[in-house]
Amino acid sequence: MRLLCALLAITACGAARIPDSLRGYDILVENRDPLGVELARAMREQGFRVRRSVRGGSRPTAALIFFTFQETGPAEPLRLHLRLADTRSGEIVGATMVSLDSTGATPRARAVAAVRALVATPVPTPP
Repeated sequence: MRLLCALLAITACGAARIPDSLRGYDILVENRDPLGVELARAMREQGFRVRRSVRGGSRPTAALIFFTFQETGPAEPLRLHLRLADTRSGEIVGATMVSLDSTGATPRARAVAAVRALVATPVPTPP
């Protein structure tokens, strides 16, 4: 009984960290490179349901798209961009960007920083 209560408390806390615009979505992370693996792990730790492949007839799903970008010019930092796109409509339902010079050098540190930023600055839901 105590184990059940503990699991329910953990589940409830994880769901509370998910922004309203992303609540109810499964997150699709197909990339199996080190950063993709760590992003999936960090998203699970934040309370998201993460999947590795598309399934028809399932809950609403948002595909994780991530890339790095650097502006041209002297001393411009490399940035990691995350986008969550609804797999049915293509609409961006979540987005963030973090500067990689402030996140740490490991894929784990970068993933944690990016997912925290995503949760902290969700895309506003349309009226």
